[in-house]
Amino acid sequence: MKKREFLLNALVMAASSLILRTANIAYRVYITDKVGAAGMGLYQLISSVFLLAVTVCTSGISLAVTRLVAEATGSGRPSRGRNAVLKCVLWSGTLSLVSGGALWMGADFIAAELLGSEAAAAPLRILVPGLPFMAVSSCMRGYFVALRSAVKASAGEFLEQFSTMGTVAAIFLYFAPSGLENACCAIMLGATAGEILSCLFNLALYLHSVRKNRVPAGAEKTSFRSVAHIALPSMAGYTARNILSTIENVLIPRGLKKNGASADASLAQYGMIHGMVMPMLYFPSAFLSAFSSLLVPEVAEACAAGYKRSIERLTCRSIQLTLLFSFFVMSVFWAFSGELGLAFYKNSDTGNILRILCPLVPLMYLDSIVDSILKGLDQQVSSLKYNFSDSCIRVALVYFLVPQFGVKGYLCVLFFSTIFNATLSIHRLIVVSRVEIRVLDWIVKPLVSAALAVSLVILLENLIPGIFAFGTWGTAAAHAGVSLILYCSFLWMTGAFTKPDLQWLVGIFRAVPRTESPSYRKPLESRR
Repeated sequence: MKKREFLLNALVMAASSLILRTANIAYRVYITDKVGAAGMGLYQLISSVFLLAVTVCTSGISLAVTRLVAEATGSGRPSRGRNAVLKCVLWSGTLSLVSGGALWMGADFIAAELLGSEAAAAPLRILVPGLPFMAVSSCMRGYFVALRSAVKASAGEFLEQFSTMGTVAAIFLYFAPSGLENACCAIMLGATAGEILSCLFNLALYLHSVRKNRVPAGAEKTSFRSVAHIALPSMAGYTARNILSTIENVLIPRGLKKNGASADASLAQYGMIHGMVMPMLYFPSAFLSAFSSLLVPEVAEACAAGYKRSIERLTCRSIQLTLLFSFFVMSVFWAFSGELGLAFYKNSDTGNILRILCPLVPLMYLDSIVDSILKGLDQQVSSLKYNFSDSCIRVALVYFLVPQFGVKGYLCVLFFSTIFNATLSIHRLIVVSRVEIRVLDWIVKPLVSAALAVSLVILLENLIPGIFAFGTWGTAAAHAGVSLILYCSFLWMTGAFTKPDLQWLVGIFRAVPRTESPSYRKPLESRR
């Protein structure tokens, strides 16, 4: 794949991801205004249960489509890729009917016994009809990613997000649902409508792409075994992890209540962390999430072709850029958490928790990139093991620590879990790809540069009061912008980002096809 094509796709997906995350944050602010922090907590609980059903029918299937279509395209067998899409749609569609039926029949029990609120039953049932449409959309997005069609991969997500927001806003505007149950029903109805519209749109784009590229039906078939080889480990891992995650999410409000909080206060505390702070922490990773999704087909093709050196170079660059970016984000969150909390949610408590959790940002972002590279290297079984172990430990820690220490106990769980999972994944990638982590250039120098940058901004504001006084959002943007300029300057002066790095970035804009010397054309050997 040409480097310029990769960059353009990454930029398109990064821009769309940034817009979508901005819209999602705005949507959450809107929901919080309508239902309050306790309502946001109930919304998060309902979403965590529904996510389990979504996981059963979609987890691993987008990866399977991407891998199978990319490999078929790379080997000159496009008809095999088309058949792979069909097999994956049948796979995920069948699972969506099974999981949806189970959720519909068990909604009353889940709401009363697990979530502790009978008001959750109706919203859960409203979400069920959207499952088959989500399953098909997941397959379509995997297909577009495999073809590096970033615009098409993002278009359906745009339609889903904004149609959901529009539907919910219209319901609240014209019908003004009263009570927590009716408000949640309105929110879930908007989500289902968005999924249906997005699926129909994605399906139309797929059919147009097949006709435009004249992909024949062909006699080459993809077996369900090939689909299962890729999808089952991810599905099993994500399903098991989400079962444990659902248990964890149920245990958190209960543990907070045992620690002395009221029912509404426990839901509010849970909603603040999961519904407000965590989206803020992941918001800047919009740039990386687009890059990580494109890494899967890129690494898969290089792995299939035996381009070991390409894999090593791509892995090193991915780790380097992720760390450089994440240390800057962490420093901004730490230095300006108070005003960011007020800017997003008009809530100082949100900023306090954001400052506590921001040191996890580098590991959170790096873990996402590493996970994508491992999937491209056919190491999804290892990811399954790490994720499952992490989830088991989280449930145990939540069960024992939250009732005893409350919110502080849960924050400790988040720290341990992030460090544990990221450490295992990074170690596996080092073993498989044989990359070397340059601690001084990738960690020490960026960390010091980021700390100096935000410190100078704070010092400047103290010396010249009002220099960044442009309103809540303007001040936050000015702080981040000036910090970024200083950070980049310090990276250059310390040698953490050098002329060869800049030349590599500039070279991406040139359409240079991937080449390998003969010594690197041997297939990758299996490593443990």
